Amino acid sequence: MMFSSLAVAALTGFLATTVPGQPAWQTDYSKARALSIELKKPVAVFLAPGGSDKLVSGGIGDDAARLLKDGYVCLSVDTATPAGRDLATAFRMSEGLVISDKTGGLQALRHDGSVTKDQLAGYLSRFSTVSTVTTTENRSNVAPVVYPAVGGCPNGQCGLRAASFAYPGFGCANGGCATGNCANGQCGR
Repeated sequence: MMFSSLAVAALTGFLATTVPGQPAWQTDYSKARALSIELKKPVAVFLAPGGSDKLVSGGIGDDAARLLKDGYVCLSVDTATPAGRDLATAFRMSEGLVISDKTGGLQALRHDGSVTKDQLAGYLSRFSTVSTVTTTENRSNVAPVVYPAVGGCPNGQCGLRAASFAYPGFGCANGGCATGNCANGQCGR
């Protein structure tokens, strides 16, 4: 009896180490950006009512969970909350996935709408190794929306240059404003 209990305990311990762990989810945008800079990892921003679990149809899956845990700073934004809605507005999407470069300052991918676990794993695999971002890849499961430029941006293109769709609060001089409203070099909200 003692032997079987030890065998079960050993097997349980073995299985726990072989199942991919879950990523550490951040819920504070500023902290996620700071971690991205410190760790030199891209930020994966999940924007959805209810948070990250609601964005991926069919669940995140083991491959994506492993990629997120090992290679990304993960940010879950619940767009059903006032703070989440404000951040989603700054990103110009109500629901979607945004993946930054390793500086956390430029967007490598914007995916409007929900994603499948296979799409997510593919994006995470591809963008975890990108060292330089020159353009933002745009994907969508929703109809495109055109946003008029507002404020004092050159040619009305603040935040719309190559690889820009910059993160909120990044500043006009450093890649643009997600809001398109740059007055005196500062992003308006």
